[in-house]
Amino acid sequence: MSLNTLIRRVKPRETVFFDLLEASAANLLDATCYFDVSFRKGQPGEWGPMRDRMKVLEHKGDDFTVEIMDRLNRTFALPLEREDIITLAHVLDDVVDGLYALCEVLVLYKVDSVPEVTHEISPLMVQAAREIPPLIEGLRTFSQTAEMRDRVMLMTEIENQADAIYNRALAELFSIPRDPVTVIKWKEILDHMEETCDRLELVAKVVSSTIMRNA
Repeated sequence: MSLNTLIRRVKPRETVFFDLLEASAANLLDATCYFDVSFRKGQPGEWGPMRDRMKVLEHKGDDFTVEIMDRLNRTFALPLEREDIITLAHVLDDVVDGLYALCEVLVLYKVDSVPEVTHEISPLMVQAAREIPPLIEGLRTFSQTAEMRDRVMLMTEIENQADAIYNRALAELFSIPRDPVTVIKWKEILDHMEETCDRLELVAKVVSSTIMRNA
């Protein structure tokens, strides 16, 4: 048992870290929902404003991460293991960073159309993202670990569905003769979406390991 665990059992827990992690999780969900709605509208002329709005959300996520790191340097008795707080902060932030990078691709490559199959992936991203705020909230008390583990398993299943769609999309992309530039653009979009799904699943895995170390 770590020194920090012993301290948590005899001293009041510093709840501001939960507040910040929950705020970051809520920002992640907002960003994912916004991306899904805007992306599926499929309006190339709106990629720029979409990118700009995502940049605001990305900066917001960065601010939460910076605040967490700053408070970690000033706090001795922590509500979770220090490494877990650091990892949780970064994996939450990485999802929003990935969404912003995807929006940048749409703008920089001047994408005028996207594979229809990508519209099957973005709703799965939202489905996974909706599981994250309850997971983070559950870390306050660890009173519903069984439910939290169910959510982790569900997110793994969602990521597997996204992987299957991604593989099918690649097969379709290379099965029909297309303009090489279009192939490059579409593959880049698919790769970024698949990576974002992986980042969402990583949040679940980190929560799972946090439960094992702290519950």
